[in-house]
Amino acid sequence: MKEKLKTFLLFSLVGISIFITQKLWLQFPTDFLKTIDLNRPAISSSYAISDMISPNKYLLNFSSDNHTLVYDDSKYGLWASSRTSLKHILESKTVKIKSISNEDYVEFEKNKSLIFYFPEEISTYILAKAWNITKPNDIVDAIPSINSIYIYLGSGEPFFVFSGDDKRVIVKDINIDTEMLKVDINIIERDKEYPNYYSMRERLDTDNDIYVLFNIENVLPRVFVTNEIAIMDEVQKNNLAKLFFNKEIGYIREIVEASGSTIYIYDQRVLKLNINGTLEYFHSLQEPIKERNFFQSLSAAADFISQKTGVQKGMYLSKSEEIEIDGNKGYRLSFKYRVRGIPVILGNLQVEEYIQMDVFKDHVRNYKQYVRKDMSLTPNTVIENKPMLSSYDIIDLNNETLKNRYLINNSFDPEMDESAQIKKVLNSIKDITLAYYDPCLKDKEERLIGVWAIRLEDRILAFDAYTGSFVYER
Repeated sequence: MKEKLKTFLLFSLVGISIFITQKLWLQFPTDFLKTIDLNRPAISSSYAISDMISPNKYLLNFSSDNHTLVYDDSKYGLWASSRTSLKHILESKTVKIKSISNEDYVEFEKNKSLIFYFPEEISTYILAKAWNITKPNDIVDAIPSINSIYIYLGSGEPFFVFSGDDKRVIVKDINIDTEMLKVDINIIERDKEYPNYYSMRERLDTDNDIYVLFNIENVLPRVFVTNEIAIMDEVQKNNLAKLFFNKEIGYIREIVEASGSTIYIYDQRVLKLNINGTLEYFHSLQEPIKERNFFQSLSAAADFISQKTGVQKGMYLSKSEEIEIDGNKGYRLSFKYRVRGIPVILGNLQVEEYIQMDVFKDHVRNYKQYVRKDMSLTPNTVIENKPMLSSYDIIDLNNETLKNRYLINNSFDPEMDESAQIKKVLNSIKDITLAYYDPCLKDKEERLIGVWAIRLEDRILAFDAYTGSFVYER
């Protein structure tokens, strides 16, 4: 009887924690203007780094024919709940590591499990460092970079699979405890408040393991955003300049352009607040930098964002590139952001990402941010009373568009029939993601468009989630 009571209390506490997490997300939207407070405490860089390196979605496998995809971790908090186990597995000295084939991995997806997907391959060593692991174990050598992490949550001993573009390793350790994660996933499965996703391999007879949605009942919240720079008053702009330069406004030169954009200059640093909603900062290098250090650059980026603009809710590192400017070596870091847990695609051709910055070791040379604010005060208000299309519907309605884009860089065998051509195109799909598209046309009350974004080889194609019409390509 006592054991049953303990089990009931445990399930209740987990349920309460999920409920509170959801409430906190709804009550605290991102607000850039609120970060312009010179007396606010700085956010620690270690927190910011671990927050930036986060999955953009994850897959819950309940059984061989029961799967769902989640974009918003605030809904269930599984990434946060998993980090203790993941940290232990990366620093444990008793792990057993073995390479496995992709065929074995596909079979694992039929078992109760959890898979985290990252927007790009990340260094396993940097992930360990972001979690303050001083001496990572042999996993970082066995698979130096990863794009997903699998956690087995079925009966028997737990195990993990770290995957990169061309390698997968299974990791076991008898000292790792995943019981709380099992409780979490069992509660989610029991409540059944999720849409079912299915593998393209199983349902569409392809060689692609991307998961798609065939039926959908939910609709996306209605979201409006505004250009915050356009509504900033002079005091707020001056406070922002003081924050960037760490100087009183009397020492800073100010230029107001005819367009309405404002430029601040101090020493060799320049801050420009463009009327179109972009914030640009430049600080020339003080000395040559001939070697790269990714962790040092990421730490510098985290400190800069924390101290100057604040870590925005839902922001995550989406891309890192090695760059060289005038013989100096560094990294270009790009960050995306989410609204209500859903990633946002920007339609502004002048801004590729929410934040883009060039960092040379610990020096931020260039910083560019597109400042948008979620205006909605009613998170549960939804779009028109019409059903959303599933990701399968989008593929079906736009197969000719997908085929034409595929043929830009590829060709079909002359003897290949229509079904074989379709299979070729489907196999080239790298990702399908629910997203918001920001047209970036209005300063105030810009309505975001719910879309299904399909990554076809190196192209991103976005289709309206309600009409199926093609709205964006990059």
